[in-house]
Amino acid sequence: MRQNPPVRKRRRRAALLAVAALGLLPLTTATAATAPAAAAPSQAGPHEASIVIHAGEGTGGEVIGRATLHCFPTGGTHPRPEAACRALAGVNGDFERLRALPRPCPKIHRPVTVAAKSIWQGNATFVVRGYPNLCVAGADSAGVFDLSRRAGG
Repeated sequence: MRQNPPVRKRRRRAALLAVAALGLLPLTTATAATAPAAAAPSQAGPHEASIVIHAGEGTGGEVIGRATLHCFPTGGTHPRPEAACRALAGVNGDFERLRALPRPCPKIHRPVTVAAKSIWQGNATFVVRGYPNLCVAGADSAGVFDLSRRAGG
């Protein structure tokens, strides 16, 4: 009779399958097998995010921004990956816990919806959140959802 794998292994497998289904990881074990063995313990495991910004209220609107973010080492298509990685590292990749920046934003109603997913040390996070405009989306997310290419963020 075959025994069930320990709960921890089942949870990890479920999280990896969920992340793969969301498109963050390929469905292979090669990613885990090729990870550097000398990674620092506080930075073990994948640290990556995908951000898509839609015009309007809901994810059915036109895609007006898209970025990937890889941390430790830093990379991806995010315009300010170092700052975004620092912000996400401070909250263990949990978008809900990002602290707003004290940045003034215009009171222009041009709604956007952000869909973001991450895997951070084996934990998958997914959030869909609406904002009154792009500036508020960037400020409310500690700059993580600010995908503008302007200098200085």
